[in-house]
Amino acid sequence: MTSVAESAAGRTGAGGTVVDGARREDIVGGAGGAGLAFRLERAGLGYGRDAVLREVELEVAPGEVLVVVGASGSGKSTLLRALAGLLPPSEGRILAGGREVTGPSADRAMVFQDDGLLPWRSVRRNVELPLRIRGVARSERGRAAQEWIEKVGLAGFARHLPRELSGGMRQRVQLARALVGAPRAVLMDEPFGALDAQTRAEMQRLLLEVLRETSATVVFVTHDVEEALLLADRVAVLGRTGVRAVLDVPVGDEARTNLRERILEEL
Repeated sequence: MTSVAESAAGRTGAGGTVVDGARREDIVGGAGGAGLAFRLERAGLGYGRDAVLREVELEVAPGEVLVVVGASGSGKSTLLRALAGLLPPSEGRILAGGREVTGPSADRAMVFQDDGLLPWRSVRRNVELPLRIRGVARSERGRAAQEWIEKVGLAGFARHLPRELSGGMRQRVQLARALVGAPRAVLMDEPFGALDAQTRAEMQRLLLEVLRETSATVVFVTHDVEEALLLADRVAVLGRTGVRAVLDVPVGDEARTNLRERILEEL
């Protein structure tokens, strides 16, 4: 098993902070930097007495891919929104990079199952939107957007509108939009859940490919155990009120089969 630290180091080596020849830090207005560490300390997540998760203790290492699995209603999306700063904990606290999370930040990008593209904006203008919000110059944001459009396999579609794209292509646009600003963490809420099996497999391969070029920490929510085993360094299993287990993903078919069985037992 490659350790979390080794996995993170493998993605943050000499070429890990480069975007087509430009260092991540050089993208004006981007967050950049090493992957973001998260720590939840006895966190209650939800709304008051109706908190879905209670006294959650969880750490996410910089640069790792942590996949969160659990039954419907177990609080997977609630956990992700709390990490994003969209839902304050009802008790305890959440730290990102050693600082308490009090709201959204450019350091943390979100990717949803619904792509959320603005229908009146072209692919390029959707991708560059985070940079525009930060005040990045038009030439800079146009260059960065085009680079990521090409990285996700949509060269030639920069001027297309979302309605002219398939579901898988729209998710590629959303992924490019999330990564163009060089966030330190990417929070993904079942982004491939609505795709057909073939497109889903293509998107999983694409995600693994682009993650090699970023040092970002990834927290990925899914209900699919096979997807979790494919993408994760570690898998966090949510139960009725909290984290039941956090498991390293091993190398080797037999070890993965055993882990799959354990995850299913925990669920």
